[in-house]
Formats: sequence, C-alpha cells, structure tokens
Amino acid sequence: MKMQLLLIEDDIIQSDNLSNLIKESYNNVELLTAHSFKESLKIINEKNIDLFFIDINLPDGSGIDIAKKIRAMEGYELKGIVFITSQGYQMVDAFKNIHCYDFLIKPYSKEDIKRIIDVFIKENVKKNDNRKYSMITIESKITYKLYHDDIVFVEYIPRKCKIVTVKNGIIYAKLSLGKLLSMIESNSIVQCHKSFIVNTKYIKKIDKMYTKLWKVHFVNISEVIDLSISFSEKVFEILGYENEYK
Repeated sequence: MKMQLLLIEDDIIQSDNLSNLIKESYNNVELLTAHSFKESLKIINEKNIDLFFIDINLPDGSGIDIAKKIRAMEGYELKGIVFITSQGYQMVDAFKNIHCYDFLIKPYSKEDIKRIIDVFIKENVKKNDNRKYSMITIESKITYKLYHDDIVFVEYIPRKCKIVTVKNGIIYAKLSLGKLLSMIESNSIVQCHKSFIVNTKYIKKIDKMYTKLWKVHFVNISEVIDLSISFSEKVFEILGYENEYK
C-alpha cells in the first residue's frame, strides 16, 4: 500500500519543485498537495495521511496551527510532521508543542528530502505488515490483500459483495456476506443487516427511521446503509449506546 504524503506549501514554484522531486524518486508514495490552510484541512478530513510536509508560513494561517489541528484529530496523534521554513528559530515552538519529526530549512537538498521519506516508508511497511488482512479474489480473478481496518462497510448484492474501503474505493468480491465476515478479524466490524456489514470505527451517526430500522451515516462517505433490529444490539454495544435498540 502506498504511503500518503501531504505537502502544504503556498509557494507554487517551491511546491512544484518538491513534488517533482518526490514523484521522480518514489513510486510507492501517493503525493497530495495543498496551497492554503483551508485546502489542507479539506484533504486531511478526506484522506488518511501518513506524513506531512508543512510550510510554516501560509497566506491564510500558520503551519503550526495546522499541525495543532492535526494532532487533535483521532489517529493523527503520532503521525509524522515535517516543517518547511526559512527561519530555524521558528522550530523551537514546533518541537516543544507539536512534537514534529524534523524540519527542512530552505534551500533544502534532495538528500534531505530522501532521508526523511525513506524513514517513513520503512515505518509504513512495518505498520502494514502488522495489520490484519485477508486475501480475496476480486473481479478479473485478481488476488487482493484486503486490510480489515480499511473496510468502511460491505453490501451484499446478487452473487457478490460490494466492499467500500477508505483508501482503495469500491472493490467487488464473489463471496457471501457470511464467508467474508468469517475471514475478518476485527471487533469493530460486525453484521448490521441481512445485506450489510459495518465497521463501527467509521460511523458518524445513526438515525432512527422506524421501530425496527435505523440509517447509518459515515465519516467522509455520502452513502448510507441500513441497521436492522436483529443486529442492532451488537452495534450499539460497540458504540457504547445504551438502550438505543430497545
């Protein structure tokens, strides 16, 4: 799985130069770019970023303020943050309050960039090796490594499962819902309806529709799925909702 790197740099020339350097040097890094505070927050909310390169000075806010927001987000408490600056003295606050990994002082070299990225690629490989996954056969008879924590929800449609994932979009596999569920090792992934499996980690909210039916909404995904009374107790138990299913 490619490591996702977000570059936040308002100087277009600097951004293009650094982007080209990374793309030329790595085919296992998915590079995303933002040129402002607002644009970067939109990407962070939509993606699962592994490493951040952040310019300290942005036109609509401070890179340090972005980093503080990142650190406050669930799952980003320990993600790699590297600041880009032309003033080394700015790094005192960054190391003290943000716990950034490193910083680049302009003008930086290709070797500086590669030194940092290489460390995180190795860590990303180790992290993925420790993640639980199942090997499944998808369309065109391709064998696919399905990471359990990447699953948002699964819908059973005639003769196959539609698997909606965080990083790789929608995947179709010729499996029954029960068979797929038996392959998954995760306390957060359970059946929520005769046609659906849900990863409770990605649930944003649940709306009650009728006495025996709820609608499940997700973080950063517009699709909504059903939660039926037959499976509701387990879902609400995981989420810590008391008596919601009665």
